[in-house]
Amino acid sequence: MTSRRPIRAASAAGARGRGAGSLSPAHLGEATAAATVAVVVGGVALAVTGIGIVVMTLALGARYSGDPPPDLGSLMIGPSIGGAAILLLGVALTAGGVAVLNDVQRARLVTGILAAIAAGLSAIGTVLAMTNPPPSPVMAIALTIATLVFGVAALLLLRPRR
Repeated sequence: MTSRRPIRAASAAGARGRGAGSLSPAHLGEATAAATVAVVVGGVALAVTGIGIVVMTLALGARYSGDPPPDLGSLMIGPSIGGAAILLLGVALTAGGVAVLNDVQRARLVTGILAAIAAGLSAIGTVLAMTNPPPSPVMAIALTIATLVFGVAALLLLRPRR
C-alpha cells in the first residue's frame, strides 16, 4: 500500500495556458515589455542628466571668485539649451514608455520614434566623445550601450503587432 494520494487530471477550466507565468502586459510581448522598461529607465536617466546640466549652467558664475568674464551670458546659452533639450527628451521618453505599458493608442509609434531619435543622438555623441581631444573611452562606451538599448527598443516598438 502506498500513502500517496492519486493525482487527478486537470480540467479545461482550471488549466493555465503556457503564457501564464509572464509578468508583461497582455498587449506586449516579453521583449517589447523589457524594451519599454529600458526606455522608461533611460528616460529618467536623461531627465536627471538634463536637470544637472541646467543647474550646472545656471551656477556657472559662482565658479569665479572674483569678477566673472564679460561673456559669461553667452557661455551659458549653449549648455542651457542643450540641457533643456535633454530634459525634454527624457521626460518624453519616460511618459511614452508609461503610455505604452498602459496601452494608450499610438503610444508605441511615438515612443519608438523618440527611442530612435535618442539612439541616433547617442551614436553622434559616441563619435564626438572619441574624436574630440582628449578622447573619452568611458563616455564612448556608455554612449554606445545607450545607442544599442535605444536602437533595439525602437526596433521592437516600431515593428508591427502580431
